Amino acid sequence: MKRIIYILILLAIPLLSDAQRWKHERLSAYAGVGTSYFLGDLGGGLKDASHYFSLRDIDWTYTRPVFTGGIRYRILRDLAVKPTVTYARLKADDAESGSLGRQARNLEFRTNLWEVGAQFEYYFIKERYLGRYTFSSYKSINKLSAYVSLGGGGFYFNPKSESVRGANDWKNNELRPMQNENVSYGMFAGYLSVGLGMKYKLNERWAIGLDISNRYTTTDYLDDASGSYSGKGNGFDDRHLELIYDDNGLPISIGGVAPLYPAGKTMRGDPAYNDAYLFTVITGYYKINSVFSMPKY
Repeated sequence: MKRIIYILILLAIPLLSDAQRWKHERLSAYAGVGTSYFLGDLGGGLKDASHYFSLRDIDWTYTRPVFTGGIRYRILRDLAVKPTVTYARLKADDAESGSLGRQARNLEFRTNLWEVGAQFEYYFIKERYLGRYTFSSYKSINKLSAYVSLGGGGFYFNPKSESVRGANDWKNNELRPMQNENVSYGMFAGYLSVGLGMKYKLNERWAIGLDISNRYTTTDYLDDASGSYSGKGNGFDDRHLELIYDDNGLPISIGGVAPLYPAGKTMRGDPAYNDAYLFTVITGYYKINSVFSMPKY
């Protein structure tokens, strides 16, 4: 009987070790680099954005870089929080859209974006620890973990554009702050993020991961397009081109520069939905406190 008890104790030690080890390895530092995609009124694909994950409206031509970093702290064994600071560039151009209507609107924008926030990660494929005598065929599987994330924060943006509506009236290649719809809006806004991610342990201290998250914002002015034309005719607000129609009244091509729209008569953007953006980031993790005294098996 004593022998059976000893055997059960020996078998339980690795399980107890794995169950408690995370408490001694809560903190990691991380940094990542990836791509950003704007999902709003300007640019896009053949269809309007779906306003959920919006993948069908991604304009791959205007993907831009994103850099992020911060710390990761494990609150529970399968729940972690990641405070983060992020810099990204966003850009969109109607000229690259597959929609003739957007091409005729002929707007474009770019902005630098500074973001501060945090996300919570729940691991549905759990992070595991490998003992020295773990069967090698299982090591690669046990090194992989995956999570869903939910978070939020705030960001700063400042959209700009180039005026191209006639060299006689406007300066070409002049960047200028936008706000041309008779609306003055702030340069700070909030966001809610929803995402998926995975991590792969390289060793006891280092790991690499992939994180995809969509940011839903509290502003519709990331691209400065939300409501009606202002009628100012300054080349930043109204740059639309003429649409050429066939005998059935369907648009078939783009013509030259069209007359200016009157103020407030024609929609420049869709105010029904706020703007969003998507990050795809490859992340490196470094475990700061990896000292653990219990024996490995």
